[in-house]
Amino acid sequence: MKLAYIIEQIEFNKFEAMARVIYSEDANPKQLDDLLRALPGVTTVTNAGNNPELLSNTYKVALVSQKDAKEAFESFKSNAINKYSVITDVQIAEETIEDK
Repeated sequence: MKLAYIIEQIEFNKFEAMARVIYSEDANPKQLDDLLRALPGVTTVTNAGNNPELLSNTYKVALVSQKDAKEAFESFKSNAINKYSVITDVQIAEETIEDK
């Protein structure tokens, strides 16, 4: 079987949602955008606002995944928290999840 044929059979889903990223005091909030973009499956990250008093940024995040939307964003959350020590929590607004 040719690799091209196998790749053609794989189906990917695209999702978008709003996410609040809570970060530690020693984090540089301006670098969080790039850290999130480097995570697996992330296609775009758009900063939608920040709240320095609460140490949080809000983002519109687009993902590509073979998983369903809830699983894809749970993986995004888990990867962000486990990979970067400056990210302490990620909250996904489930009501904003859209299939694209």
